[in-house]
Amino acid sequence: MTSILIDDIEDILISSGIYPNRKTLLEDSYRALFRSRPELTRKIAIELYSHHEISLARGAEICGLDIENFKELLRENGISIDI
Repeated sequence: MTSILIDDIEDILISSGIYPNRKTLLEDSYRALFRSRPELTRKIAIELYSHHEISLARGAEICGLDIENFKELLRENGISIDI
């Protein structure tokens, strides 16, 4: 039932012109989610870094941290730092 409601909301937001397409709607939704739950942004950056998908500098940027604080965040989460 919840997925039907979500689909309906998505359709209404796009068909009424509030959002031009699904991609724009999702981007805005993710931005709002990450603003309300900033810890999710950090979890994503840690995950991406641990899978070698982003650099140390990019991870720090995503988290809004300097590189040294991002390194500390990685250590706190048991992630080894590539040099």
